[in-house]
Amino acid sequence: MAAPMAPSMVPKEEEPPAADAANNEVVSPADALYDKCAQRSQGTVFFQRDLSNMQVAETMAELTMLLQELCDRHLMKLMTFEGEPCWKLRSRAEADKLRRLTPDERLLYHHIDQVQAEGIWSKALRMRTNVTQQVLTKCLKSLESKDLVQSVMSVKFPNRRMYLLKHLRPSEDIAGGPWQSEGDFDTALIETISGIVAQYIENETCIKVPGNWNEYERPDRSAEIAQKKAQVQGIRDIEDAPAVKPYHPPRDPTASKIVHRNNPQYPTSASVAEWLNSKEILRGKTVREDDMEQLLEMMVLDGRLEKISGTNYRTVLTATDTKVYNGFVDAPCGNCPVFDLCGNEGEISARTCVYFGQWLETQSEEV
Repeated sequence: MAAPMAPSMVPKEEEPPAADAANNEVVSPADALYDKCAQRSQGTVFFQRDLSNMQVAETMAELTMLLQELCDRHLMKLMTFEGEPCWKLRSRAEADKLRRLTPDERLLYHHIDQVQAEGIWSKALRMRTNVTQQVLTKCLKSLESKDLVQSVMSVKFPNRRMYLLKHLRPSEDIAGGPWQSEGDFDTALIETISGIVAQYIENETCIKVPGNWNEYERPDRSAEIAQKKAQVQGIRDIEDAPAVKPYHPPRDPTASKIVHRNNPQYPTSASVAEWLNSKEILRGKTVREDDMEQLLEMMVLDGRLEKISGTNYRTVLTATDTKVYNGFVDAPCGNCPVFDLCGNEGEISARTCVYFGQWLETQSEEV
């Protein structure tokens, strides 16, 4: 990355009036060079060979003078890349703000510009510039009010206030990972992203099926049950006995439920992070594999996901029927009218009980 170079000159007086093409004024060579550079994409770094190929300056000495003028007017920033000098454009609005700075403000701005997204501690800034605390505080407030500099609290060092250029995004060492905002974990953001990730993993590892999907092609046994019930009740004189209500688990044929896929491609922290970044859900933030693993492990502890083979994740399936049953009352034996006649041998037994067959969803044996 190109690092800012200490300027070899102190910026001079106010910028001379810019050429106005609408008024047929002649554009200066320096402005012509700036305009040609401005046609490139924002953030482009220009080397000497690039500027020479624009054919604005006829000689290298003339090109050097034009670059010096643009640096004096803060329209260009001098940097170095692997020991080679290079230049980067500033917008005219930003350059105008810089020209209006005091020498102390300009000195502080230069040191803050050097550190880029890493930021610089106010105490370190004072040591580098050798200004008094009063001047430092006054100049930093002025730079912030002019939207040139921003201050953020460091996550790594909570007691340190770091300064960096206004348009830059603080590094993760300062602002924390994607799950943090202003040094604190953003619980609302974490809950929202957790829901999105949970839905994605469910789509990858589960399928939706009808609520009665395991009852397909099972024959209707209502007639058989009625016949068996009549045979059992006919053994004794129990005409006045109450009818037995077979156990029917609640099930809505129109409802649906999810089950795990057969041999799915189980997501990993890397694949989920790649998918989330591709959707650009976290605007301006990039989720790393370590960040996603941290979130997925939290979801595992919450019981929303489970780990497969140590690195893969899938949805935890939970029962949708939360009704609590009493085992003895709900079992057929609890209110069976021929309970006393039931045993291991004979016509009535658990093996031939039609109520057990329906309760366990199996086929009872024929008598």
